[in-house]
Amino acid sequence: MYKIFTFYNYNKMNLKFVLKVFIIFFLIVSLIVFIHTIVINLNDISHKVVTIEGLTPPDTSISINKSDAFCENYKSSAGSLDKSCGKLTKNNCNTTSCCIWTSDNKCVAGGINGPIFNSDSNGKTTELDYYYFKNKCYGKKCTTSS
Repeated sequence: MYKIFTFYNYNKMNLKFVLKVFIIFFLIVSLIVFIHTIVINLNDISHKVVTIEGLTPPDTSISINKSDAFCENYKSSAGSLDKSCGKLTKNNCNTTSCCIWTSDNKCVAGGINGPIFNSDSNGKTTELDYYYFKNKCYGKKCTTSS
């Protein structure tokens, strides 16, 4: 009886080994068939060409200059521009293209042709003796000193 049991255990262990080998063999063959089916050629090493393009040149319509950016920020609202110009120093006022430094020593919204608003709070037209636009004096009474 012991010999029958030993023979049975030996065949059981041998059967497990044979079954494992068969499963591994089946998986390898299945993998080869799958690769052949989807047409992957493992012997063909192709080289991919990658083109690296440089950045496009910057958009020159975008204001980079601080004084241009200041004017661009208020271009749709002259009232806000006038208030903001009023907060600038004489030096900063003269660097912008949308503010002028007046003979009253104030910075107001304006350009080469003078201030945008040329009346006081009562609606009375104010006359300037001179004004500075981009450090150049304009007006009837321009002085040589700035």
